[in-house]
Amino acid sequence: MEFNKCNRCGSFFVNAGPVCPNCKTKDDIDVSKLENYMQEFNIPETLEQLSYNTGISVPNLNRHINENPKFSEIIKLNKFTKRMLKNILM
Repeated sequence: MEFNKCNRCGSFFVNAGPVCPNCKTKDDIDVSKLENYMQEFNIPETLEQLSYNTGISVPNLNRHINENPKFSEIIKLNKFTKRMLKNILM
């Protein structure tokens, strides 16, 4: 029997995965919020702004971005695009 530590709440659990069963539902809701936000709005320049706009904590945003390649690619592309626009406008 292998114990895992939940990446979200820190409790120990036996199931596989990065989060405990209690936090799995919360993570699913966060991912849904993040997906909906990214479809409807431009991604803010900072994680703090994204956290404020979505209600997802910065540590959980970091975790979702690192665990889900779709989010990390969108955010990297957005930062690159904003940097290029700033360089063009200056």
